[in-house]
This record gives sequence, structure tokens and C-alpha cells, in this order.
Amino acid sequence: MAEAPAALAGLSWLATAYEVILCDVFGVLHDAARVFPAAADALTAFRAGGGTVILVSNAAEPGMRLAESLRTRGIPDVYDDLVTGADVARSLLDAAAVRRVHHIGPARDRVLFEGLPVTPVPVDAAEQIVCTGYPECDDNLDATLEAALRRGQPLLCTNPNTSLTVGATRLRFAGLVAERYRALGGHVVETGKPGALIYRRALDKAASVRGQPVAPAHVLGIGDTVALDVAGALGNGFAALQIGAAQPPPINASDRLYRMPALVW
Repeated sequence: MAEAPAALAGLSWLATAYEVILCDVFGVLHDAARVFPAAADALTAFRAGGGTVILVSNAAEPGMRLAESLRTRGIPDVYDDLVTGADVARSLLDAAAVRRVHHIGPARDRVLFEGLPVTPVPVDAAEQIVCTGYPECDDNLDATLEAALRRGQPLLCTNPNTSLTVGATRLRFAGLVAERYRALGGHVVETGKPGALIYRRALDKAASVRGQPVAPAHVLGIGDTVALDVAGALGNGFAALQIGAAQPPPINASDRLYRMPALVW
């Protein structure tokens, strides 16, 4: 197992080594209950030095909605652009001209479909399943997945995360549904981290901001979760900065993994 990286004092120690930061939202800029102003200040300082910041989130809401949510929380626009798992899913649905979708997840997540010529339908009438979160009631989940498998429907998963414990509460996410569908033999397409699709979109946005392509070696991925943020960054050729309590590093960490208890400059 790779050694855990030593904690850095601040992002300024890395700022001159990277041109682009791909930064997570939940766990870095806020944790639902608290906002972390020092993290926003650190991204502002990085941009002031000529760097580009793209927020990369597994949120089930499109990027424009996420931007509004961040402002509502009091988090300023400390980034150049942003991309969510929902944005990637919307692009895939649009490119495939999918019109009938069976949605698995909380009803509030149907914001993903706003503005698309998509109609939510029962699984037996769907062309595609889209999972944005763990269903509020899972009594019929296995039957739904088995019906989708019989029809050969792929499943778009916007958030490959499986679960998170906050205090005494265990939160369940779309990744649990994806795992169950794979176990049945179904095909899953992940539009969020750590998959490549969302990072490819983020790099395209960074290149647009900078006016030229960005080499992976010049990119730093920041996030709090090793299985999503760190693995995704390293797997796509970037360096990675893990925020929060130290977690066992992936075996491919090498010297491209850094750690900080909280994002500060």
C-alpha cells in the first residue's frame, strides 16, 4: 500500500506547479451545514495568479442550477466554469435523441430533464434509465432493474458515490443502484466522478477559458473522497489534493498525491 502523503500547509505550495484546478464542491467549499470561506479564498488566490478553476461535481442538478445554489449559500463565483454529472447526462441523452426516460431518484432531481424533450415514463416504456440518487422507497427497485435488464436498457448514473455517513445518518446515493444493476449484468454509464466523461468535459471548459488545450500534467484535482476525487484525478493523469481527514491512498498515488485538512491558501 502506498504511504499516506504528508499534509501541506496551503494551496500556495502547489500553485506555481499547475495551471488548472478541477475542484470538488461538497466537502471542499461546503458540507451542507457549513460554508468554508477559506477554501473560496484559496481558489480566488489561485485565479489571481493566472490559474483556472473548474468546479467538478456529481450533483444531480445542471451546472447553472448548482451555481445558483452556491450563491444562495453565500459562496461567491470563485471559479471560471463548472460541470456536473447532470450536465454530462443531459448531453448524452440529447446526442442519442432519447425521448422516454425512466428516472430513479428523488423527485427533486428531475430538474436534470428541464429544457430537454424528455418524458419520464414507467420502465417498461423507457428507452433509457437515468439514476440520480437512491430512491426514496426501494420496495420495487430490484423488479425495476430486472425489467430494465430484460429490455437491454443502459443505466446512466450521475453520482457513482454509494454512501456517506453524516453524524448518525447514513446517506445512500446512486452508486448503490448502479452496483445492483451491474450485479444483474446490466450496462452502466457513469457521468460523474471518478469516470472519464466528466473530466473530459471539465478539461474542454478549461481549454476554452485558457484559449488552448491543457496537458493533464498541468492539472490538479481537489476533493475530499479518495474513491471519487483522488482516484478520478489520478486515473485521468492529473495530480490530486485530498481534503479532510486522511484516507488510505490508492496504490497508484506515487508522488502526485497531496493532502490538506482543509483547503486554505
